[in-house]
Amino acid sequence: MKSYFIFIFFLMSFIQTKSQSLSSILEVAEKSKASKNYYDAYKKYQDALEFEPNNINFLYKTAEAARLLEAFKQSSEYYDAVLKHENNNLYPNAAFWLGQMKQIQGDYTNAIFSYKVYQTEHAGEDAHLFAMANKEILACEWAMEQVKNPTKGVEIIRMNDLINSPYSEFAPLLLNEQLIYSSLRFENLKSEFLPKRFLSSILFSDNEGTPIKLLPDSFGIPGLNLAHSTYNKSNTKVYFTICEDLNDRDKRCDLFVSNVISNNNWSPGIKLPDHINKIGFTNTQPNLAFVPEKNSEILYFVSNRPGGKGGLDIWYTYVDTLGNYSEPINCNDINTIMDDISPSYHEKTKTLYYSSKGQLGMGGFDIYSAKEVNDHWTIPKNLGVPINSSFDDVYFTITYKDTLAFLASNRTGALFLDDASEACCLDLFKVKMQSCEIKLEALVYNYYSKEELPGATVTLIDMDQPNAKPTIITNLNSNNFSYTILCDKNYKLIASKPDFTLDSLTLYSGLPGEFPTISKKLFLKPTLAKLDVLTFNRNSGMPLNGVTVVLIDLDDPTRPPITLRNDSANLTQFNLIPCHKYELTGSKEDFASTGINFTVDCSTYGTITQKLYLPTILFGFLPVSLYFDNDRPDPSTLRLKTRLSYNNTYNSYIKKKDLFLKNYSIISMNQPDSLKNGMDDFFENEVKYEHDKFIKFLAVLEKDLIKGKVYEIFVKGYASPLAKSDYNYNLSQRRIASIYNEFYKYHNGILNKYIKNGQLKLSQKPFGETTAPAGISDNKQDLRSVFTIEASRERRVEIIEIKE
Repeated sequence: MKSYFIFIFFLMSFIQTKSQSLSSILEVAEKSKASKNYYDAYKKYQDALEFEPNNINFLYKTAEAARLLEAFKQSSEYYDAVLKHENNNLYPNAAFWLGQMKQIQGDYTNAIFSYKVYQTEHAGEDAHLFAMANKEILACEWAMEQVKNPTKGVEIIRMNDLINSPYSEFAPLLLNEQLIYSSLRFENLKSEFLPKRFLSSILFSDNEGTPIKLLPDSFGIPGLNLAHSTYNKSNTKVYFTICEDLNDRDKRCDLFVSNVISNNNWSPGIKLPDHINKIGFTNTQPNLAFVPEKNSEILYFVSNRPGGKGGLDIWYTYVDTLGNYSEPINCNDINTIMDDISPSYHEKTKTLYYSSKGQLGMGGFDIYSAKEVNDHWTIPKNLGVPINSSFDDVYFTITYKDTLAFLASNRTGALFLDDASEACCLDLFKVKMQSCEIKLEALVYNYYSKEELPGATVTLIDMDQPNAKPTIITNLNSNNFSYTILCDKNYKLIASKPDFTLDSLTLYSGLPGEFPTISKKLFLKPTLAKLDVLTFNRNSGMPLNGVTVVLIDLDDPTRPPITLRNDSANLTQFNLIPCHKYELTGSKEDFASTGINFTVDCSTYGTITQKLYLPTILFGFLPVSLYFDNDRPDPSTLRLKTRLSYNNTYNSYIKKKDLFLKNYSIISMNQPDSLKNGMDDFFENEVKYEHDKFIKFLAVLEKDLIKGKVYEIFVKGYASPLAKSDYNYNLSQRRIASIYNEFYKYHNGILNKYIKNGQLKLSQKPFGETTAPAGISDNKQDLRSVFTIEASRERRVEIIEIKE
């Protein structure tokens, strides 16, 4: 019995001791959590679970501490244990936070599942978290697509363990080939808090060798953090932060400026004025930019002061040449209700890079870019994978080398505070990118002919900076225009050339390395072409001045005819519209008018030439075709001469028109209606018309001879193939003789004196039936041998040529 009581006594003592130990652990854990020493809180809650492994309260608090410590894997395991617990209804938000932990680890499928579980089981309980779950589901779906399509030509390399430590490294920049950055690796010897706190200081490293403190310990204020250096363009001035610890995690910072005396020596820091360092708020992460267009420095920084969107916002202030600072301005276009941090302005591309939790992203902080346009920012653009990960990616800065950037991240591969927690911290990574400079080749062509078009002017406009001066190139010798442009920008090309329509196009230059070269084609449509009209005397071939030239646009009847006359030269000039059809005529006193129709090819540009040859009025009548009745004059004879004149034969021929029409109708009985009136047209438009023209010809001839001109006139005779060739030859001679007789008898023989004195000479070129077309019948019993139009046309004499 005594032994039993002794056992009970020791058991009660053990339980009491255990209870006191658990209470002490929980008390320390709560104090650490309140001080935001999440590492210690996490460890203490783990110790508490040693006592009561199935205590859901301890499980949830361990998960929370791990989450705030950024021990995401461990936090996931504890949230999962909470959800599997029989009393999981005590912690309705566990599924939401499990989704967060899965998301930040890049496990997007399970993250979406956890968010949907939360929405299904706890709808209506917390409107804010419910909306956040919706947002993060969309973000996870978007992130899965980004992972499938990483940006090409980008390589992310973690820097070595000399540069990085188990603590956070951040705010990198490259200055004169030296890497300058901030590191939170230095023990705070002035702090009495336990566990120990650490301070940041600014380091530099050559060629990724062992880093050295940039400044002596005497520069800083003992017990305070020195970080975030940014230099002006001439490297004579530097901005930085000095921060105090508010607890084991949070800091409150102020902005300072110093003059750079040497690489490792700054003048004592001067705190920026109170309207920049808002009292009671943090002002941190400075980035100094120079904007040539404004001839001003702009200091970007991060603050949680009033007037922002929420949380940490990005602000900026103008710095004048005297060191005065404007009132801070909130980057309202890009800030969100969540934290927006680590701004870095890239002067060459007019782009602000920064990190945010408030935009659609991969998980934690993602890096975004926004271009400055007319004092506003374009819609932020996520830089995508691999620059962004599901973890926190911050402090992205492009160096002056353009193809090299840095960022800080706690992504997979970063050093842990300890391997057990897999938590913390930011490490520095190099980002190797393809060159942002791109060769742009603009090629100009004729729209219609697709031929190379030299002599154009091409203007390149930066659409992201519409107030920037455009680049203008004129190339008289080629159609090729070369520019150097930058990646991730929008441009516009405008091609122009006198007498051509403009052509333009816009282009996006792509991500770094996406397009090493870009070739674009522009096509110009000719608006006007030049027409040179040259006029000549057709008789002599000599230039003919003083011609009245008329140009009519046949495709646009609303345009009035253009009439020009050049008395001093044989050249007249017009503007033409490509693709239009024109009528061109020339006239001059004592000359017959002449004209042509032509179409301006759609591809025509420059000057085209048209020549007009104006005959004298007499020459303008040629050829004169004079028609005869069958076997007339003087039928059924072999005589070579006749006493009849052409008018005698013509009058007899015209009187037989009805006979020809009657027989032609018989011949054409089975022909289309359009052919049945052919014989009537022949008598009116050829036989009669040519006879009348001949009378006018003789009248003009008389006038020219009176003026002293000397002519030789050539006639040529034809005959239908009805009779044998020797007969036809003689018949052609009689017909030519009848034409000669008309010359002799004209106007009571007034032309005879010119024939006798040699001023007028008549010559002949008889051809008989040898030139008659095939198919004309020579059978006398066949009506077609006499009464067809084809046979009738062969019975003629032509005045075909005049020599002056």
